[in-house]
Amino acid sequence: MPEPHSTVGAGLIQGSLTGAITLFMGAQVSALVAGLVSAILVSIWLDTINNRTRAAAAVLLSSLLAGYGSPIAAEYVVASATGIPNTDTLNILLALIIGAASPTAVPIAIGAFKKKVSE
Repeated sequence: MPEPHSTVGAGLIQGSLTGAITLFMGAQVSALVAGLVSAILVSIWLDTINNRTRAAAAVLLSSLLAGYGSPIAAEYVVASATGIPNTDTLNILLALIIGAASPTAVPIAIGAFKKKVSE
């Protein structure tokens, strides 16, 4: 099994390159970076991410979900709750949460979907 730090490092490089491309497609830079950083930190401790391909996929997907999903989630939270003045701080917080939760939640969702399809 490769060293966890080297696999996460490869994921960091591949995720950063793909993140640079998505900036031209309308993703928010701050949300992409926050999702990328939180996904890297979470991926270091996950036992299921044990090779470079999984590390790259986890970091890339988490960054993309945070970059495109956090502005939508922030607008939803502001519209649903009262007393929240701006969405900028909330956007970064939600990007960190989405980036940290995605490496764990996405494989669980895929497994549940496979189980449902096979029934």
